[in-house]
Amino acid sequence: MRESVLEAVPRGSTRHLRRWHMARILETLCRKPGIPRSRLARLLHLSPSAVSEAVGELLSQGLLLERPLPPKGQGRPSVALEVEEEVNLVLAWEVDVDRMAVALMSLRGRVQTRRILPPSPENPQAALDLLVDATLPLLRGKRILAAGLSVPGLLEPHEGHLTLAPNLGWRDLPLGEMFQRALRSLGVGSIPFLVENEANAAAYGLYALGGWSVDHCLYLNLGVGVGGGVVVDRRVYHGARFHAGEVGHIPLDPEGPVCACGKRGCAEVYLSYRRWQAGASEELLREIADRLAHLTAIVLSVLDPALVVVGGPLAEELGERLVLEARARLPRYALGVHNPEQLVRSPLGREAALMGVGALAAARFVEHMAFGEVV
Repeated sequence: MRESVLEAVPRGSTRHLRRWHMARILETLCRKPGIPRSRLARLLHLSPSAVSEAVGELLSQGLLLERPLPPKGQGRPSVALEVEEEVNLVLAWEVDVDRMAVALMSLRGRVQTRRILPPSPENPQAALDLLVDATLPLLRGKRILAAGLSVPGLLEPHEGHLTLAPNLGWRDLPLGEMFQRALRSLGVGSIPFLVENEANAAAYGLYALGGWSVDHCLYLNLGVGVGGGVVVDRRVYHGARFHAGEVGHIPLDPEGPVCACGKRGCAEVYLSYRRWQAGASEELLREIADRLAHLTAIVLSVLDPALVVVGGPLAEELGERLVLEARARLPRYALGVHNPEQLVRSPLGREAALMGVGALAAARFVEHMAFGEVV
């Protein structure tokens, strides 16, 4: 969520420093493609020789491309630098109750290939095997730099341990290890990789790919369940035990229907996409909007985000109608300091988690280039 993942200067050899320069240049060109070496040196406060050395190595690795800029008067024409986006890609996997998905994306976030699969089976290994089978034909002629997996569950992101994914029926899994084994079966087991909660991945995507400008927001993924991704100072906030954002299990009515978690009247009981599919009507739309307004008021009071962003299958199905109806009801629940305009739709739509975890994988590759072990 930071403007840069490369804030700390690495300690070590000249080789460590050069890799840090390479990573900073790659990160800059992902945000600002088509600029020459001289401008890179000014933007990054590096010497021309340091830029030339790092760019030369990135070109030799095939990570950058050169193209001539239009001439300006006399003299030697400048050469613009761009990130290569056809061969060097990241792999993104999404596992969810209503679908699974595979995408190959460039470091800049352009989706080159996407495949949508049926809903996840209950057996987690079977789900990963299906994703492997769908991915393998896509890899011919491609170089996979990093990989990311998003799931709707409680995760410890550093180790990749999944505590619970109630809507998938998964619990207590070494998901990171399982993901790495799946990558090995694809022949890319040595690359940087990560697993992340779907709502956190989608929240990251708002900044990396959606051009988001606010520093604090909450992303609500309205699907089979309700997931939340909390952003504080442009960083995903995981919480003390990595369970921040579980807003789907905030009780809105203690006498309401039983939730999958065992409690009654949780937000996801009312805001479930399955519920809409089972009984779509104008009356149900108004009730869902009222529940969304209630939940939005709670998170506005607790977290004070600049925006509450809704996405996922239900938000896509109901579109702007859901947001407008919920905004109209928000003053009934929210404090006067909060504005109904703080509730908005995600610009990334249904693909938010898939694209967000791909963006996280790209950031992990750049970070690994800067700070990974030098051999």
